[in-house]
Amino acid sequence: MTETTTYEPSDQLKAALEAFDAAQKAAEEARLALRASVAEELKTRDVTNDAVAAHLPWSGETVRGIAREYDIPRKRQPTVKSIKPQKRTAGRKPE
Repeated sequence: MTETTTYEPSDQLKAALEAFDAAQKAAEEARLALRASVAEELKTRDVTNDAVAAHLPWSGETVRGIAREYDIPRKRQPTVKSIKPQKRTAGRKPE
């Protein structure tokens, strides 16, 4: 017959896990605060996404994602146009 042992973590393990959870929570709060600061920087200063990204552990694309998340308008309009050919109909002049 096998005895069933019940495991109870030590106080040291419990304390370490509690400290780890607190650090994870603090890191998440810091990450959110940094994202909000990046958004504020983009809103209030005449600076590009890539210029801000140069000072962060994130890429320009991540900063662009933050800008989209906070509804910050682009600094310039997109210059790429659609590659879809326009339909031609009789009597209509091409644009």
